[in-house]
Amino acid sequence: MSIKEQQELINLLNFSKSFDYEHDNDREIVIIGCAYIESLIKAILRESLVQDEKELNLLLDEAQGALPGLVQRARILYLMGIFPKIIFNDIKLVARVRNHFAHNVSATFDDESVVKNVKKMQWHIESMFMEPPEEASIRDIYQVAVNQLVCHLNALPSLARYKRGKSN
Repeated sequence: MSIKEQQELINLLNFSKSFDYEHDNDREIVIIGCAYIESLIKAILRESLVQDEKELNLLLDEAQGALPGLVQRARILYLMGIFPKIIFNDIKLVARVRNHFAHNVSATFDDESVVKNVKKMQWHIESMFMEPPEEASIRDIYQVAVNQLVCHLNALPSLARYKRGKSN
């Protein structure tokens, strides 16, 4: 296992500990979930493109890069065929939920816009071959949806490295 793969595993374990279903702070759950998806999207992009560090850093710079945000980066990956539209759509919904929490101090999973966006998420239904149980809360559904996105996205940086290595 490479150093990069070891770090990716450590990051996944840290995410898993922070995204605990027993965690009592909704805002932290939303921010942690979205931030980890953002880091995976950035890693997938970085590994899927030509390995020119200077140009990659210019492109992916958080403040001044041409692709500074989660949705813009995910859109490129979707258009490159790296993942399907259902995942791209769910990433956009995760970003909307995060933005709602970021701009509303008293935001909760009971807020109408949060409920609406979480109910639109589909990847967890497709990947698990089932609808959420009736007793599942919106927060439960959000956490399962984010975890299913993470499960899929987490393998893609290594897959991109593998494909790149085979083409050399």
